Amino acid sequence: MAMFKDIRPILNAHYITDILLATLYFILKHIPWVCSNVFNSCSLEMREWEWLTFLACIVVLKNRRQATIAQYVSTSCLFTKVLSLICFLNYSATYGLLYILLCLGHTMFLPKPIYKGPESIIYFRGPNLYEEIERDKRVTWMITFYVAWSPKCVNFAPIFSELSNEYNLENLKFGKIDVSRYPAVAEKYNINIGALSRQLPTVILFQNGEEKQRRPIPTKHITFKFDFTKENTIKEFGLNDVYYQCKKHLALRKKGGGGEGDNMNVNEAKKDK
Repeated sequence: MAMFKDIRPILNAHYITDILLATLYFILKHIPWVCSNVFNSCSLEMREWEWLTFLACIVVLKNRRQATIAQYVSTSCLFTKVLSLICFLNYSATYGLLYILLCLGHTMFLPKPIYKGPESIIYFRGPNLYEEIERDKRVTWMITFYVAWSPKCVNFAPIFSELSNEYNLENLKFGKIDVSRYPAVAEKYNINIGALSRQLPTVILFQNGEEKQRRPIPTKHITFKFDFTKENTIKEFGLNDVYYQCKKHLALRKKGGGGEGDNMNVNEAKKDK
């Protein structure tokens, strides 16, 4: 069951056709009546084997830190399609052009599926973010600062949606803001939104109205790389502990009847500890 859960995201038309398209050259090379008429040879040449070996090395290096199997497949198919294009062009420019058209058609008519599951995310606009964080400091916020054009932000989006659905509480909320549209917000929170930035996405945890921690961690000269997998995000932000802490405080607030009693009950609980 666990294995099926891992591969389920790629069991759709986009990824299946992407794999077929990426390996099309090598499939045709092993269909007798096709390879004999189209390529005049039914076996890979020595240099094609060398290219395949080089491709395998690149795929292994590029996929070391992929968050999901879907990302792994996408990256592998991308580089394999580049090699397939080179192989087709090696025989004929016409073959290469037809292959490019097939790839474009695949992108247009079978785009990568987007996350359609449940989420509990508030999307902010400009100064509304700071105002909302300050409005009720009893609420813990986990905010993603993203840009629409960043592949890493796109890949992290479904993971953040899943986290918001699993950990959302009245006093533990999740939000997102597109800092490419609101650069002043990026500047306020010291987030570089340049094309070569390693700070996208940036996730910040706010508690009591103040920044508690963020990932990735920027320094004066470099930004330490962070792999935004679901497991890493839960571990680095201590989401399980944050969730139970917020749940406990929420129970105390409801038991105390709200208002000023909330703060008194929470303070008493802290003293008891």
